[in-house]
Amino acid sequence: MSDSKPVSEHNLNESNMPLLFEDGTEKTEETFENELEEKKDESTEKKKKDKKLKVPKEKPGYDHDNLDMTLRDSKGINRDIDLQFDDILAEPSSAHGFDPIWRLSFVLFTQIRKCIYRIIAAFIAVPLAIIWAIIFSLLSVILVWVVRPVIRIVQLFLAVFKELWVSFLQATLEPLCATADALFGRVKVSNNLV
Repeated sequence: MSDSKPVSEHNLNESNMPLLFEDGTEKTEETFENELEEKKDESTEKKKKDKKLKVPKEKPGYDHDNLDMTLRDSKGINRDIDLQFDDILAEPSSAHGFDPIWRLSFVLFTQIRKCIYRIIAAFIAVPLAIIWAIIFSLLSVILVWVVRPVIRIVQLFLAVFKELWVSFLQATLEPLCATADALFGRVKVSNNLV
């Protein structure tokens, strides 16, 4: 039996058997060092290229070229209605029907549900997309150009009112509270039982 062990390319001292290239020539320690240096050079070049090619990321969903056609609910807003066959129909272990009927029920349920959804969505998706786009654009315009400026105006008037209210309280209630503090601040209450 030979005393050779499995050899890794990074530690030549693991075995006394020489390593060979695919063409049969012997691998030496120098060739391993050269290979490691080449790999390091390639990885640093890739990192430099990656740093140069970085483009600021845009918000997802705004670029129609990068639209994800498989994961259409990436934020999970419709998890409540993502129901499968076993979420709706289930036979308990004590009452099983025929296996082929169960399989046929599964296929019919999933395919008819998918088909009906696609047919209805084909008719109403585009008009509703237009309607929702109009509604949300109007809401955005109203929030940006009406609601926010009105809120800012109200905040300005409330800031002035706050200044007046604080001045009023400082002129009226603050001296009364300071007087009450001076009068009753030295009163000590003791709970002595007689």
